[in-house]
Amino acid sequence: MLWLAIPAWARSWRVADYHDTIAIGGDGSALVSERITLVFVGEWHGIHRFIPIDYPGPRGTNFTLFFDLKDITDDSGNKLKYESSISHGFRDFKIYIPDAVDTTKTVQIDYLVRNGIRYFEDHDEFYWNVTGNDWPVPIDHVSASVALPSTAAGSLRAQAFTGVYGSTEGEATSAIKDSNVEFETTNPLPMRGGMTIDIYIPKGILTEPGAFTQWMWFLGSNPVVFLPLWTLAVMFTLWWYKGRDPDPGVSVAPMYEPPPQMTPAEAGTLIDDTIHPRDITSTLVDLAVRGYVKIEEVVDKGLVFSHKDYIFHLLKPASEWNSLAAHERVMLENVFLGGSQQTRLSSLKNRFYTAIPMIRQDIMSALRLKGMYLLDPESANGYSLGAIVLIVAPFAIMQFSGWRDVFNSVGLLILCGLISGLIWWLFAREMTAKTVKGGRTRVAVLGFQEFMNRVDADRLKRMPPDTFEKYLPFAMALGVEHNWAQAFAGIVQNPPSWYASPNGMTGFNPIFFSSSMHSMATDMHQVFVSAPRASSTGSGFGGGGFGGGGGFSGGGFGGGGGSAF
Repeated sequence: MLWLAIPAWARSWRVADYHDTIAIGGDGSALVSERITLVFVGEWHGIHRFIPIDYPGPRGTNFTLFFDLKDITDDSGNKLKYESSISHGFRDFKIYIPDAVDTTKTVQIDYLVRNGIRYFEDHDEFYWNVTGNDWPVPIDHVSASVALPSTAAGSLRAQAFTGVYGSTEGEATSAIKDSNVEFETTNPLPMRGGMTIDIYIPKGILTEPGAFTQWMWFLGSNPVVFLPLWTLAVMFTLWWYKGRDPDPGVSVAPMYEPPPQMTPAEAGTLIDDTIHPRDITSTLVDLAVRGYVKIEEVVDKGLVFSHKDYIFHLLKPASEWNSLAAHERVMLENVFLGGSQQTRLSSLKNRFYTAIPMIRQDIMSALRLKGMYLLDPESANGYSLGAIVLIVAPFAIMQFSGWRDVFNSVGLLILCGLISGLIWWLFAREMTAKTVKGGRTRVAVLGFQEFMNRVDADRLKRMPPDTFEKYLPFAMALGVEHNWAQAFAGIVQNPPSWYASPNGMTGFNPIFFSSSMHSMATDMHQVFVSAPRASSTGSGFGGGGFGGGGGFSGGGFGGGGGSAF
């Protein structure tokens, strides 16, 4: 058994020679030919060559090295089979080498690098990691030949660094002849050791890429920049096909009464497709106006302070609630719980909050049943949340598949994320789509709101005496109760019968009464949404490095490493 296992123990490999031939064009592109001589002991199938393509860029952005593979051949020029993939910022070439058994083989990799030059104000620089520092075996010998445009003759400077990553050792020579530079190691490189070359190039030798080219490189290096554009495309398409309101065919004009068969809560919700607290509280006031409830304001006096409360008296039994809307019945059932005939507002604290989701659901259901929506707010929210998945998915796939490092530029990610979030929010709030009937009903509600905002006293004098209190719940739901009350100052003299005050409401004034209703609505909202602390239900409202000692082995572009398989 030991005898049979000896070949497995003896299986090893190393890099005997590593030579780069690099030709730098006037546009800064570099044609690189890597010639790697490998010694195999035992049976092997090929090597991996890893080349990093993602690097830290300026101001926290990402920089991608763009290169095009030209060919992979053996020492005789025969093409070798290979597989190419990108993973976590590296380009991985899996190269198959036939007959790699107890032999020496040579692999030549030719590729073009489009943006391997670093441009500074006073000079340009070719800072290149020839071998990479991720080879798990020693490298016996390394050399590199770099050819630049002939105009660079007599003005170049060069240096080289060797050793493990971060080393500043210089066990390599550099020789400049005209516009060519030769580099060569003086000692073998250890495992994880490499050679990095650095060439100083005066300005005017190479043509720096223009702004458009640099911008395209930036976009290619930072795909997260496309997040706002992709968000806009997704949300606009979704809004165009699902969220657009049809033209109602009418314009806003003053209306002297609300649309028929619409409750204050439904009218307030239809205006902006949102159920506000005032839509809920106006429902109870509307029930009082219609004779179902009487509201009594009381003052509980303490030793030092007094506390205002309200007592709700039920005037009609449950058998007479059949004509009420669903959300109105839920309101009465939860205010007068267990068939009680009267309830204090304060007693609803930490109890009524469970009814809020049902009331919201019933208001929306009523509007849907009345044919107001093509896409109601709840469904629109579902589409908008689904759009988030569609927006994020391509970038998440690129990141987690290792194809592109999308999220490494934190600052850029935050900026693009904020812009995308704003775009998403602007479209999401407009995603609800009404039917033609719903659009016309909304226009009618807006017309009624316009009337309540700008009504003149002469018209009010010709309207029925109960107009003020009859439409007060609508004014509360539409947020114009103050203007509505001001219009009736000096016209309405008698207080409403459904509201009782400790002072008897002598000298009734619609403005003061409207303020009392607003104060009561505020107290009601605070009580309605209050929940025990343990409850999770919620309210329901819902520079260059040359010559200054800055270089090191492993620095610059290129590099990476390899392995055998």
